[in-house]
Amino acid sequence: MDISQELLQKKILIVDDAASMRTLTKAIMREAGFTHVFDAPGGEEAILMMRKVKINLVVCDWNMPGMSGLDLYKAVKADAKLETPPWIMLTSSSEGDKVKEAIMAGITSYIVKPFKPDNLIKQVLGKLT
Repeated sequence: MDISQELLQKKILIVDDAASMRTLTKAIMREAGFTHVFDAPGGEEAILMMRKVKINLVVCDWNMPGMSGLDLYKAVKADAKLETPPWIMLTSSSEGDKVKEAIMAGITSYIVKPFKPDNLIKQVLGKLT
């Protein structure tokens, strides 16, 4: 897969309460050539990171303690100081109601775990171009 240098410079934030998923997802992004990959274990940390760094894309787990991925998306969207970057929701749940709820909130990409690395990269590239 040939990815332009411009795209590889985009800043990607991985949000997942499971350290192993953050590590795996970051490794997939770095293997594809992305050099600015950040991570956060939850919503509060993600918001703090987004206040420091202009993030171009968020890859976020849905089910997290405290603040769900959807709650995080809504909080970012409601915060006038933050731009809402494209969002890819990762989840182990493929319930139709959840998908509908995410779409109604404005999330247009949804990947069910376990996922194929190529599928994630395709979704990321689709959101960054």
